[in-house]
Amino acid sequence: MKKLGIVWDNKVNRWVLQRFEPLKNDIDITVFVGERNDYDVRPVDLNIKQLTHIEEASLAIQKPSIVYKRILKAPYKRMDFYYFSLQKYLKGVDAVYSCDITRSAYTLASLKDELGFKLLLSWWENIPYRAVFDEKTSYHKKLIMEKVDMFLPFTETARKILLLEGVPEEKVEVVYPGVDLERFKPGPKPEDLLTQNNIPQNSFVILYVGKLVSWKGVHNLVYTARVLKEKGVKDFVVAVAGKGAQKENMARLIRETNTESHFRFLDFVSYDEMPDVHRMADVFVLPSYPTMTWQEQFGMVLIEAMACGKPVISTNSGSIPEVIGDAGILISPGNFFQLAEIILNLMSNRGFALEVGNRGRQRVETYFDAQKNAMKFYEVVKAL
Repeated sequence: MKKLGIVWDNKVNRWVLQRFEPLKNDIDITVFVGERNDYDVRPVDLNIKQLTHIEEASLAIQKPSIVYKRILKAPYKRMDFYYFSLQKYLKGVDAVYSCDITRSAYTLASLKDELGFKLLLSWWENIPYRAVFDEKTSYHKKLIMEKVDMFLPFTETARKILLLEGVPEEKVEVVYPGVDLERFKPGPKPEDLLTQNNIPQNSFVILYVGKLVSWKGVHNLVYTARVLKEKGVKDFVVAVAGKGAQKENMARLIRETNTESHFRFLDFVSYDEMPDVHRMADVFVLPSYPTMTWQEQFGMVLIEAMACGKPVISTNSGSIPEVIGDAGILISPGNFFQLAEIILNLMSNRGFALEVGNRGRQRVETYFDAQKNAMKFYEVVKAL
């Protein structure tokens, strides 16, 4: 059985790891998790290796010349991710996979020749040469790109960007992310969750899940609510699951637009709760904005909502059209009047809403099944 390591800075989460769990009987997989990881991965059904700062410091003391070169003389701060620990624990590993195209990939690219593993790197970026806008990222990238054995872009859009930047076509293979279709599936609205969040049973629930940041277009949720209220619509609730810097601005807008009674903030929602949060909704909305240096790279929440049979509305930003295909509704970024009209249509035509939701479920079963995509990843690893 071949050995695979998974390293992803402090962003290791169950969303990503769900597509590796089906491979645990075919590949010896170890997930390396930093001491300050942002997510709880204890329920993950894979071998977890906890990395600690104490051990990293202890190993570093034994190699002062490398410390001088990689830390003290590094051009930027925090360049590496547990360099000395990974140098120790990746011995004998055949391949290492990462989603992080900065710190983790930089460390792995620096170790691969010494340790002899193959480096697989997923790729989200859908704006060419974006690293030029950030000197540290650009520095990371110059070493990383030439050391990667196989790029695994999450979308066809990202694949085209890699080719545009000069990566050989034979080193690029699209492998979509996936969701657990037994966990994310259609079902009745969870009454306890509605009660817990003070949402009336007869309310039409508009759901947003994600960071509360400007480029996600979250302020458009408030404008849309105001438009619906102006049109005399009463029985609707906008449920917002997530945290971020724009929450305070959203609160100001909500007060200014007098739409307080229509908003519920769920804050952070755990992975275990997420399927019920999606089942609570009547429509899912992701109103992303493109900027000069960022546009929606995938939108995992889109396929989670679609897997639960919910109609989704999103924008023509980045990779979203590729993810949704013809199984959802796309609008221009920032067009909250159009967003309100579509929601009104879904409210008044439940048959149409059901049809869109069913198309979404079918699309996820075809393209974003974690089990199927795990096997595609396995084929790529075997080929290496």
